[in-house]
Amino acid sequence: MAKLNDLLGRALAVPGVRAVTLAGREGLLIASAGRGTERLFEALAALGANALNLADALGQEIGQGLVIGVILEYERGMVSVTPYGEYAAVVTFVESAASLGGLRQVLRAIEQDVLMTLDQS
Repeated sequence: MAKLNDLLGRALAVPGVRAVTLAGREGLLIASAGRGTERLFEALAALGANALNLADALGQEIGQGLVIGVILEYERGMVSVTPYGEYAAVVTFVESAASLGGLRQVLRAIEQDVLMTLDQS
């Protein structure tokens, strides 16, 4: 678990990234890093996974294939949901859209390490 937290922690180097969670597609929190309470991390995992599953279903219904990411915009921040394989997703809480480019680069860079660590668990 500590290795997963460390891997997710790399995303915190991107300015504006507040919290990062790794969730199972059913919404269970696997690992987290950042500023926030356990309640925040659990909410990001559960509701982020739900948003990903909904977006995936919509994409298939309209014939667009699997979702590659979800971005939710709010008055005071954004949530990004990135699928990691068939069984996991990274849900990230950011302050503004300016963080998204750097965040996507970091998430791509750590994806294989996260998936290998999950396989070893």
